Amino acid sequence: ADLISLAFRTPADALALRLQNQDDEGNWIRDGLQRLPAVVLTDLPYLVTKIALNRVFIQGHTSIDRYIEGAIAAAIIAAFVTTPFDVARTRILIDSDGGSMGNVADTMHDIMKEGDGGVANLFAGWLERTLYLGIGRAWLEPFAILGYAFIRDAVLLKWL
Repeated sequence: ADLISLAFRTPADALALRLQNQDDEGNWIRDGLQRLPAVVLTDLPYLVTKIALNRVFIQGHTSIDRYIEGAIAAAIIAAFVTTPFDVARTRILIDSDGGSMGNVADTMHDIMKEGDGGVANLFAGWLERTLYLGIGRAWLEPFAILGYAFIRDAVLLKWL
């Protein structure tokens, strides 16, 4: 479901980032969809890391409090560890001339070469991303699961 949502979000993200940078060049819908494979490659590490960490932190705990704590911890760690991919994704979406359109590794290498930052350049915005994904979104996860259970039970009870 997250990967399907990227097909809709990517063109909108491309437009938002270009407007923030005052870059009106190119067709943002076409450019966003052309960059979709690279965006998927940069989003997958977060999804996989979060799923793996959720399994580690939440496995066997049925209380909602432990679930929320585990979900927030997993989201915070996954957000921090995968920040370099998010930085690369942002650069790929901003690049209106298509220079680094499909190559995530080359984009990350170019970002590291800028200025004197090196690898630290790839972690630009880590605090904001970690707060947003860890605290801002992870606490909503239990509500999504409860909603899923409600819909599942409603459908099963109706059809049985």
